[in-house]
Amino acid sequence: MYSIIIVIYVIVIVNEINMNIAILAGHLAFGLIAFSFLVKDIMYLRILSIVASLFSVLYNWVIPPEPMWIPIGWNFVFVAINVWNIAIIIYEKRPVAMDEKNTELYETLFSAMTPVEYLKISKVARWVTLKSGRKIITQGKPVKELVLIYNGTVDVVVDGRKVAVLKDGQFVGEMSFLTEKSATASCIAKHDSECLIWRQSEFKDLLKRNPSLYYSMQSLLTAQISSNLVKKTKKS
Repeated sequence: MYSIIIVIYVIVIVNEINMNIAILAGHLAFGLIAFSFLVKDIMYLRILSIVASLFSVLYNWVIPPEPMWIPIGWNFVFVAINVWNIAIIIYEKRPVAMDEKNTELYETLFSAMTPVEYLKISKVARWVTLKSGRKIITQGKPVKELVLIYNGTVDVVVDGRKVAVLKDGQFVGEMSFLTEKSATASCIAKHDSECLIWRQSEFKDLLKRNPSLYYSMQSLLTAQISSNLVKKTKKS
């Protein structure tokens, strides 16, 4: 008789423990979801989402009289999606082989991108050495290319008057690339300049297929435009 009572007591205690753990898991699931709204790093965000989904599975398995299969099933779907995307992030962040010039550009200018993302944009560009005096873009005319100066200097001329000089790490034609309007100035190679050049149409097609690349490039170009405006304001 006493053994039966002890067994029943143990079962009740175990159920209470399981219930408390499950309730805690429910709070953790929603707490982690709330905390994930504060996380900016996409990798940590997905890891938090996976942990929250697993706690939610435990809660929906233990607390109801019978397991709630619909939320349990969907949480496993969310886990699978996040695991897949984490695998993609790890793949894109893997070390990749680059030559010296591309390594320098990536580390100094494009470090906000993953190495794989940088390779994507570099593959649709071509390296060109522009001779001294070569007109890169002409004021008032459409701009078909986006040019990044790797090594050299370029004069910016408005109405026949030099207003600025572009150097290593700066873009030529960035305003037209963003606005799709004609050039507001002429740009002429002051010295022989080694440049990385993208055809606008091809580059924009690539960026449309890769939103993260689009926002990274937009940030780079906008930052240069803002910097140029600040310099122009200080001079005036």
